[in-house]
Amino acid sequence: MAVTLKDVAEACGVSYSTVSKALKNSHLVKPKTKQMIQQKALEMNYIANQSARSLVSKKSGTIGLIWPSVDRIAVTHLISEINHAIKSYGYAMFVSIDDVSTASKKFVEFGCDGIVIFDEGEHTNLPPEIYHNISVVAYGADRNTPYPIINVNHAEAMVMAIQALQEKGIESIDYIGDTDTNDVRQITKKRAIETYCTAHNIDYRLINSKGLNSIEAETSIKKFLQTNSLAPGVICGSYDITVGTINALDETQQPIIYSYDNIPQIKKLDYPVNAIGVPTSQIAEQIVAILNKIINGEDTEASYDLHPELQNNM
Repeated sequence: MAVTLKDVAEACGVSYSTVSKALKNSHLVKPKTKQMIQQKALEMNYIANQSARSLVSKKSGTIGLIWPSVDRIAVTHLISEINHAIKSYGYAMFVSIDDVSTASKKFVEFGCDGIVIFDEGEHTNLPPEIYHNISVVAYGADRNTPYPIINVNHAEAMVMAIQALQEKGIESIDYIGDTDTNDVRQITKKRAIETYCTAHNIDYRLINSKGLNSIEAETSIKKFLQTNSLAPGVICGSYDITVGTINALDETQQPIIYSYDNIPQIKKLDYPVNAIGVPTSQIAEQIVAILNKIINGEDTEASYDLHPELQNNM
């Protein structure tokens, strides 16, 4: 049978209320008493009954995150950062890899306090019965949504990468990304490359990675290299595409590479790569901070703009 607060209180010879406060680390309980209660609860294998707490607070202390992919390092790293931020605000995170509609409905049924969604465009829109019943924040490109969206300015990142290559004297650029997709984030990157290069008479090519993970990218680039050479400047649409591109290179191909996704793993690659994008820790903190405001009934804006940073590793 599960150990209750009453059991811990009787074992410690204190009131139920004192145990409750001590296990919440309240300053209203003397340090020695608090330490004694917390130690006893640990010895008795006490686990808080979250359902009972929820009945009182009207909050579950949980956040649901709809995971877009299980095969991409960059996404996995960002989700780890989001989980870290969620814990710092006192929440626990549930993750679903189900489709958006099914996952969001389950999170509402489970009584989650909020949802984080990776927005990829209209096909990932949440219906009114979801966002009217639960707090929602999306991560993606700037567009009109009925809930706040964290915009990391993908287009600005692409332009910064092009300009950085120009400063190195490079005027011929290849963009390697998922160019055949309905994901608004990837479309934004591709269009930024096309628009800026066309306006500034920069020689460019769009190379389809046929997906966003490293295996798909490696296969696609190896096939491309059978009849072509890469330009001296390369911009990759994601960290995982960058890894696939590097794996496809031979000794005769040594382009300067800029990779979207500003994550620590960039520095660990054997091939020198420059990172471009908003650091994932900043993205995660903003997502959770805004969601926490919504949960607590504070006013929020429709869109929050974060700006990319350039990390030179060469």
